[in-house]
Amino acid sequence: MREKFIFYEGVYFMDFRKNILLYLGLFVLIFFSYKVFTRYYFHDFLHEVPAVIGLSEKEAKKLLSKNDLEIKVMGEQYSHLPEGQIVVQNPKENSVVKSGRRIQVWLSRGQNLLQIPSLIGTNLLTAQSLVQQQGLIIDKITYIPKDLPYNEILATDPDLSKPVAKGSKISFLVSGSASSSDLNLKVPDVIGYPVEDAKFILEAEQLLLGNIIKKPSEETEAGIVLGTSIPVGRNVNLSTKIDLIVSE
Repeated sequence: MREKFIFYEGVYFMDFRKNILLYLGLFVLIFFSYKVFTRYYFHDFLHEVPAVIGLSEKEAKKLLSKNDLEIKVMGEQYSHLPEGQIVVQNPKENSVVKSGRRIQVWLSRGQNLLQIPSLIGTNLLTAQSLVQQQGLIIDKITYIPKDLPYNEILATDPDLSKPVAKGSKISFLVSGSASSSDLNLKVPDVIGYPVEDAKFILEAEQLLLGNIIKKPSEETEAGIVLGTSIPVGRNVNLSTKIDLIVSE
């Protein structure tokens, strides 16, 4: 191609104006081609996953279809959500996926309700073991003077005549004695027990957990009772606070 030159003050200069216009035109063409491509690709082939947790399968299917996505039920699991509602989705909401992607969901089976037999009249230690095996959490143990066998369950909260959800808290109302002399209370041996277990044992003996004193121990894992502030087996009064020395 023959270049065009401009003569100025006895010197010839190459005319770049046509080249500049050519390059500018190519840049504009590439820019708009890119915009058209990305708009077409991202809007027609990629989609944001909407949130479907809390929706029914039918509602989720309708919502996903609007985004050119599909649904696949993978299974069920217990949840605080009502039965039939979606409790888990994969991929998560706001994830970007290709058109036609199947969104995996798990449906709620409702709460995992337990039918526990009445514990009225049961010994506290037996009741504690039973409810913990069933997945309940012991909250409070309250003693009241009663002319009944020591540590007998008088009532529970919640009432176990109705099903309770796994993981719920339960409290006990337990028979005690009018005086500590009637009980002949002694400090129980809780050495070697985890702190939480030691607390339950103390409460079962109508004693209270005092301070937890942490002590480094290379031979024992963390959270294990190494000793008590009052020697094991010593007579104590009702509701005496017992400090625990615990490994860390």
